Amino acid sequence: MKSLYVIIVIALLNVFAQPSFGQKTQEKSQAGFQTFLAKVDAAQLELQNGKADAFKVIWSRADDITLSGGFGGTIEKGWENVGKRLDWVGKQFSNGTNTIERLVANANGNLGYVVQLEHLRFKVPGQEIETTRDYRVTMIFRREPAGWRIIHRQADSQMAKQAPK
Repeated sequence: MKSLYVIIVIALLNVFAQPSFGQKTQEKSQAGFQTFLAKVDAAQLELQNGKADAFKVIWSRADDITLSGGFGGTIEKGWENVGKRLDWVGKQFSNGTNTIERLVANANGNLGYVVQLEHLRFKVPGQEIETTRDYRVTMIFRREPAGWRIIHRQADSQMAKQAPK
């Protein structure tokens, strides 16, 4: 019995000691996460053209999700509030373009995050003048049964460094 236990332990050590075992799993996970981030970028562009649906689809429907948007206001919590806010946000944009400068993107297991700068150009519906906005953004993602989903987004325009007074 003792020798069987030793054989099983040695076999498990050999399997898990292989450097490619964990590395391949992590590479596959990162590739799936990067594919999801491309969907996020495309959905954000849709949102900045007044179409909220593609961006709403990639959000979790859980009660613990939060949105602290770049237009200010309260922090929305739960899908019902976040969904309504995203509909409102979509109505603030038309003819939009953006440049996303991703500073960090990482996923491990069922959680991922990005830190990025977003530079937006758009028109407010009904106005002819072009508007620009620059945001620093943090998003947190969770892998759910349907795939990766946004669970938190924080955006603000505090781009200038300010010393305390």
